[in-house]
Parts: sequence; structure tokens; C-alpha cells
Amino acid sequence: MDYLYSQISTRPNRWEAVGHSVAALRNAPPRGTEITAAFATQIGLSINTVPVLSRAAGPSDLDAAAAAFEALSDVTGVENWHLSVVSERAMRPEGGVYTNRWFHVRDSGGAEFEDNTLTAWDSFESRTGAEVVGLWKTAAVDGVVRFLLIARYDSLDAWDRSRFFNRAEDQRDAGWMEKFRRRREMMVDSSVITTRCLFGPGT
Repeated sequence: MDYLYSQISTRPNRWEAVGHSVAALRNAPPRGTEITAAFATQIGLSINTVPVLSRAAGPSDLDAAAAAFEALSDVTGVENWHLSVVSERAMRPEGGVYTNRWFHVRDSGGAEFEDNTLTAWDSFESRTGAEVVGLWKTAAVDGVVRFLLIARYDSLDAWDRSRFFNRAEDQRDAGWMEKFRRRREMMVDSSVITTRCLFGPGT
């Protein structure tokens, strides 16, 4: 499967209406596309932005989805990233905070970044209460791969307390925390937005 991560820009205060329009597209998706999840921006990006994750059998189908987003009423623009999946997990689309985070990683360290991420998830989740939704990546551009990580936390405070550098000494675990520390050394940049889920699989 190929994936598309879209940031749909809306007219002022029309993000909710656009979110409903995106949800309606799920019932008649463009040319075989599955619109997997949509989010409402809380922190880190204009509130007039609706992030959406879609998937399809091929990139041309996803281009049709991008065009369908652009054609929606009250949409002023769409920025898209074509992605391949590294790993997906079950999504529980109710309540809590969903972080959509980009990691910019040197291509030479991409495989190690993936390994350190995937092998740390079970321990990370069990110790912090986080729920990983998945990890996706772009093709390398100028020697840098962009990874998209989506995860759920009970609250913004729970997200903050889950950061390995914010953990109290008696909460430290050399396994997942060391992997996340090494992972940071491979990054050239990172950014994150916090959102709430408008809809996801099964809703």
C-alpha cells in the first residue's frame, strides 16, 4: 500500500466543516482510496488545518484523493507527502491527544533509526501509557528521509512526561530510553503538532 499525509488548509474557522466533508468522502472514496484518519489541530500548526492520512494500492489513486481534498468547499490549499509504511498498529480513535511528529533523518542512519524505533515501542508503551499508531517514511531527498510518527496519549501532560529526557531517575529504563537517545543523534531536525482525532479506523 502507498500512503498520503495531507495538511488541508481551510478558510478561517471552517476546519470543522471541512473535517465533516473529509469524513463524508469515506463513504465514496476517490478511485479506491481509503481515507484512514483525520485530525483537528490543537498546537503547533494553524487551527485552520485538517491533517489527513489516506492509503491506496498505488500513488495515482492517492493523487486522486489529493485532488478531491482540494475540490472541497472552504479549502484554500493542500500540502501532501507520499509515504511508505514502516509499521502500523491498531488505532483507538477516541479521546486523548494525538501527536503527528516528523523526524528528519540522515539517509545513512535510516535503517538504524527504524530498528531503534520499532524495537523500543513495547517497552515505551508499557512504561508511559503511550499508544503508537504507526510510522511512515518519505523517499530520501538530499540525503534526508522524513519519518512520520503518529501516537496517542491520554493528555498533553502525559505526552510531556513520556519524553525520555523528562523521565524521573527512578522511571528510567536503559533499553527504550537509550534507543531513543541514539535515535536523536541520527536526526537533523524534528517537528511535532498535537491534535485530536476526528475519525479513524472503525469510526
